[in-house]
Amino acid sequence: MSDATAAYRIDGQLVERAAFYAVACDPARSVTVEACAGAGKTWMLVSRILRALLDGTAPQDILAITFTKKAAGEMRQRLQDWLRDFAALDDERSARELVLRGMVPEQAAARAADLRGLRARLLAAGRPVQIRTFHSWFASLLRGAPLAVLQELGLPAEHELLEDDSEAVALTWPRFYAAVAADASLRQDLMDSEARHGRHQTLKALKNALDKRVEFALADAQGIVDASVQPFGAVVPTLAGLERPELALAGDAMRARGEIIDAEFIGLAFEKPTVQVN
Repeated sequence: MSDATAAYRIDGQLVERAAFYAVACDPARSVTVEACAGAGKTWMLVSRILRALLDGTAPQDILAITFTKKAAGEMRQRLQDWLRDFAALDDERSARELVLRGMVPEQAAARAADLRGLRARLLAAGRPVQIRTFHSWFASLLRGAPLAVLQELGLPAEHELLEDDSEAVALTWPRFYAAVAADASLRQDLMDSEARHGRHQTLKALKNALDKRVEFALADAQGIVDASVQPFGAVVPTLAGLERPELALAGDAMRARGEIIDAEFIGLAFEKPTVQVN
């Protein structure tokens, strides 16, 4: 295996770097790229954007979504820097940059002039590539959605995008405890949980559910939450008749186990020590 193929696979098959980027950077292909941190995913994604623009895609028709404002800002800056730098390259260096991004040499040489003129063309268009976070993109969908759609989905017409939900979470707990206090069954459930698992573990579980509230609500609506924890009798059929698993250690079962352990212990106690010499 050569160094050139050690890090690249397509559908599980080892390939050369050039073959990998010919697929990964081609905007006409739909691809999923898996790589560790620092492997160059951002470089590859911005390269795909660059090639899509070069193929004539309107900048406003390109949407790149990431998790943080910092990552989105880095992607925007990298694209702007590339466009500025490439505008000053000669044909040979322009072609080399396109080869790095998956083009075959003949195609890269033919598109070198287009790469140099790409920045001017985009500035004339006046519309930027959309590089956003998940939250800002979803907020833009809410702003543009008809009121009827928002009402059908139970979403507010007016909203505020929170960068930090700690303030909203703090307001949730008084409402939660008020709802529990007003419902005898909920109050009993909370008391039972605290008695069995302790107050700290109960609160920790509630916080985890709050942190994953959207996933939890969707899973609960599909019946996944109730079905996710099987009765121990279904997992271990020999315990199906017991009220609690630990009862398997009581009574005759425990005495039988104790006799076996005692017999083994007595046998070991009277064995003569031996030494094996090779």
